[in-house]
Amino acid sequence: MINQRIKWRRAASQGFTLIEVVIAILILALAVPPTLTMLDSASAGRVDSVNTTKATYLSTTVLESVLADVTSTQETLGFEALADSNAYLSTANTGLYDRLATSVDSYIDVGFTYSVIIGELVASDGNVSVNTDENIFRVITVYVQYNSATGTKFSMPVSLMVSEM
Repeated sequence: MINQRIKWRRAASQGFTLIEVVIAILILALAVPPTLTMLDSASAGRVDSVNTTKATYLSTTVLESVLADVTSTQETLGFEALADSNAYLSTANTGLYDRLATSVDSYIDVGFTYSVIIGELVASDGNVSVNTDENIFRVITVYVQYNSATGTKFSMPVSLMVSEM
């Protein structure tokens, strides 16, 4: 009988009381929501980081094509083609947008958009000089737009200054 009492006391001391269980549940109830919020925020930050990297790749693809066009010896390309930005960008089949369509479709399919702005002739400091002989550069800016993980719209501009080579 003494052995049975000892076994019963050991079993009773190895369990949890109701108050201990309630306290544990209360602690979990207070700790889990902020933890989930932090994980959600970290996940959104990672998505935004990946999207920024993709936007950089897209803008690099476009700017490298423009740079290749500027150095091209083809009659319809070269630095002079940038003078008529609408024709250079939007001419059917030969404009930059049409030529890049297959290269950028994977970005467009996932919600990225882009636009190209070709600036006027400027001097090496990026401003129009009163001395027109100094205005030999153009600033090409690619704006890549995409949605963040939180739904806000991002617009990332990337610019390149080019001249006749």
